[in-house]
Amino acid sequence: MSDVSIRRQQFQKYRQQFQVSQRRLSIDLDVSESHIRNIESGRGNPDAKLLFKLAKYFETTAEDLFPDLAEVEINRS
Repeated sequence: MSDVSIRRQQFQKYRQQFQVSQRRLSIDLDVSESHIRNIESGRGNPDAKLLFKLAKYFETTAEDLFPDLAEVEINRS
């Protein structure tokens, strides 16, 4: 399963769980509906502030909501 598919599934799962549409979410978080659509589809990423707003809104962690963004490798020399 691709990273985008995982993100889409997670995002939709939380929207359904909280019974909120993309439009309602955009209004509640004061962002455009197209921005929410782009984030959910993987065509865009939230900035740091919106990332934490979304996690708080859905009562979860940023890592759970956006597993594709959380998977990073750090190479220390």
